[in-house]
Amino acid sequence: MLIVQESTLVAASLERVRRAVLDPDAYTKVDTKVSTIEVLERTPDGMVARINGQFGPIRSHILARYTVHDRRVDLEMLEGRLRAFHAVFEFEPEDGGVRLTHREEYDFGYPLVAPLVELMLRGWAHRSVQAEVESLRRAAEA
Repeated sequence: MLIVQESTLVAASLERVRRAVLDPDAYTKVDTKVSTIEVLERTPDGMVARINGQFGPIRSHILARYTVHDRRVDLEMLEGRLRAFHAVFEFEPEDGGVRLTHREEYDFGYPLVAPLVELMLRGWAHRSVQAEVESLRRAAEA
């Protein structure tokens, strides 16, 4: 399993950071792997969305459920090319704002080649998470 994580201090309230995570346009403030997010359904505890973008060199999409908790938002893949994908956005209030931590966990589902695929995509995945954290920071601070 490939796990990547990045965090940043956001000069905004916890509610603004949470809203940015649930805002489809917030992911486009910088160049990220996400090209568009189509919200299919808003639910009392989050939303279901189709996330369109690219996975390394491959254009792809996933269907995902976002579940909002007090200090985090969980994203669980419902459909996609991977065996499993889970992401979490954690919010920790600090002086000057909120520490946003974003973690992504990829399960490629190919036991024999997964270590090679993970090695090849580790750098891309890390840059991707960095870009998303930066994009969400900009959106929340705007």
